[in-house]
Amino acid sequence: MRRLAATVTIISTGEGGERQGMTATAVTSVTTDPPAILVCVNQSASLHPVMASGTRFCVNLLKDAHAEVAGAFGGKLQGAARFTAGEWSDNETGVPFLTDAQANIFCTVDALMIYGTHTIFVGKVDEVRLFGDIAPLIYQDGRYIKAS
Repeated sequence: MRRLAATVTIISTGEGGERQGMTATAVTSVTTDPPAILVCVNQSASLHPVMASGTRFCVNLLKDAHAEVAGAFGGKLQGAARFTAGEWSDNETGVPFLTDAQANIFCTVDALMIYGTHTIFVGKVDEVRLFGDIAPLIYQDGRYIKAS
């Protein structure tokens, strides 16, 4: 699987005013009608119980300049301290998003399926925000790389 390149994202949510987030690469488009995306979250992740409650969340597609932010959400920082990396704001429903991500995909959990150690969450896309050029941060062979 180290040879499978993937766009790096941060999954973020704000439940009851408390922000949570994690770096994720197991993210993909499901359908365009209705627009939906899936996210795989380890059941041991602190984000998992919040996602399992059927909350709203954001898939922040990172740019190639976001390796430090990805590292912070990938375990270098814990809890709310993760949101000190990068510039974050909240949308009108209280979901935090990375303001300079190349895209923010706001979703509501619409379905889930447990498989092994992970839960596959299907998010119904509620809103999309685009920013700047397409320049994704890619994860392959255990490290972050630029697409070009």
